[in-house]
Amino acid sequence: MAETTTANEDTSVDAFEEPLAPDWLVAFKTGPFPEGTYHAGRGFSTVFSDRASDVLVVSFDNLSQVREDMVPRSPWGYSFVAKNGWSQLGVMSDNADWFRNDALFAHMRSLSEAGFFAKFRKVVMTGTSMGGYAACAFAGLAPGCTVLAFSPQSSLKKDLVPWETRYNSGRKADWTGDFADATETSHSAKAVYLIYDPLFEEDVRHIDRFTADNVVRLKARYAGHKTALFLRRAGGLSDVVRTVVETEMTAATFYKIYRKGRNLPWYMHAVRNRITAGGRDRLLPAFAEAVRKMGFENIARSAGAAPQAPVTGSGDADGKGQAKSGADHTAPRPAAPAKAVSGVPRRNGPHEKRLAAMATGDVAPAAEAAQRQPKVPSKTTSSAPVDLPADIAEAQGLDLFASAPDLPPLIDVGALPWQMAQHRRRKGLPGSE
Repeated sequence: MAETTTANEDTSVDAFEEPLAPDWLVAFKTGPFPEGTYHAGRGFSTVFSDRASDVLVVSFDNLSQVREDMVPRSPWGYSFVAKNGWSQLGVMSDNADWFRNDALFAHMRSLSEAGFFAKFRKVVMTGTSMGGYAACAFAGLAPGCTVLAFSPQSSLKKDLVPWETRYNSGRKADWTGDFADATETSHSAKAVYLIYDPLFEEDVRHIDRFTADNVVRLKARYAGHKTALFLRRAGGLSDVVRTVVETEMTAATFYKIYRKGRNLPWYMHAVRNRITAGGRDRLLPAFAEAVRKMGFENIARSAGAAPQAPVTGSGDADGKGQAKSGADHTAPRPAAPAKAVSGVPRRNGPHEKRLAAMATGDVAPAAEAAQRQPKVPSKTTSSAPVDLPADIAEAQGLDLFASAPDLPPLIDVGALPWQMAQHRRRKGLPGSE
């Protein structure tokens, strides 16, 4: 007998995607570590997942999580922390108030006074933006802890940061009382790792307020405010967190991880915007040619360079030895611009000098250039490496996006898993599902 469906029945997959319980509650009931606690307070809640580990990760929500307003809600980074087997105290706010909540203050103090944090060999407080502020602000409750903050605010108290005009809801919160200045309350931490974009002026002004000896500044150039998201898309966020939790982060280790992001269109759009924001449009042709050779034709076109005609019989052809025609070669749609760089552009940094060298012909010796020349594959079916154009290869900055000396060369375009999957989908190759 054929099955029938009434109009009131929703049999779509989407109807069953909303979880009935948060991940942490499911884990308490069905996982190998059933012990934990949930505390519901006025305007906040905390979840402690005891995984029999001597490491505790204390995570704080960011603004996006607060605005989701999901009932089956889990702490920031819950799945990753659980996967690594660390215990976790997730602090979740019901409002975009930057954790300025007297009830939360009292609860966190009670945990500290009861020796909760002291039970663990290592305590790591972490969060991004609003959560980054909280990670720094509450660090004093666990002396000797480690802080990992992505693009944090130091405070939103008007007397301390009168220049801050973002985050209206946070600035309207009550900034009297304790924990108002994260630069003061983080002094007792063993290390305070601050990850930020040194070209994003609004965040830099907060970072500059952290002056204690325990502060370690880690620069994620061209990431903008969303440094954690940038690292995640680059495949490096888990490496950063794991390094901080399990060992200690060094500048060399961080920049090696960060370098993965320099193959992202996000990064290249930001470089292009940096060039135009500084009034150095004369450098755009060299920039466009470099990114084209890396396989990013759309970014090259958005920089104002004429597109190259596809090569007959290459991966850009229709598979019959004939070049594609039609929409592929009409006027290109401009690429979505990245957020404009705030503040006055820096005109004498290493990036600007390299770009200027390309435009002016002030180049390094050819021998030095040859030693630094990376090989990058073309976006054709040929697997032979392709050299950059002569005018780029002879320039001082062969690695157009170099940000620090003694770093390994760029990852070959196409080597990242998401890039290979995207390529397979576009070409209709096996394994693209």
